[in-house]
Amino acid sequence: MRLTDCRYDRDRLRLEIAYRLIGYEVRTETIRQCTQLSADRIRRLFRDYVRDQPQSRIRRRRGKSPRQMSFFLRTPRHELEAATMGSLLRACGLLGKTPLLHRLTLEEVARFCDVYDTFVTVCPAAAVTFEHAWYLMQVLARDDEYALTPCNECGALWVRDRLDLVPVVCATCRWPLELPDPRRGQGITCEDGC
Repeated sequence: MRLTDCRYDRDRLRLEIAYRLIGYEVRTETIRQCTQLSADRIRRLFRDYVRDQPQSRIRRRRGKSPRQMSFFLRTPRHELEAATMGSLLRACGLLGKTPLLHRLTLEEVARFCDVYDTFVTVCPAAAVTFEHAWYLMQVLARDDEYALTPCNECGALWVRDRLDLVPVVCATCRWPLELPDPRRGQGITCEDGC
């Protein structure tokens, strides 16, 4: 340890990340995995610094964290959000180098938080929560059943199920060419109004 290092920097970073994750409404177990803080310490942090704030609308989620890839395949919108998140993870170095079978460092968790903030900026009304994105990163890092691959038609990155027997293309290429017309409640084709 160097003389210029502060011996409490790691603890301060751990608490900053925990506070940030509470702001994302992340479950206690996920915060515990990310920061190595005890569940009791996380609950006290929420109680002492968040719950009694008058402007705070943060609520604590209960139950198990999301653990199903079917969430990302529900609709084309979900698929596009998963592809966007995966692309941001790869661009920031959280995917593609080595399998993330080891525990992430605090710096990598902080970088993931930055990636999620960027994702929320790009997709403000996203269905993908922090915990969905966390699970997606873990699945894509394993690079076994699901992979972030380029589309055969347009070249865009998308989350592909490697066990699909029928080769398919990304959600953008599968979208119908008919757009809803809000004035008439009918669909207009691209030839009519685009």
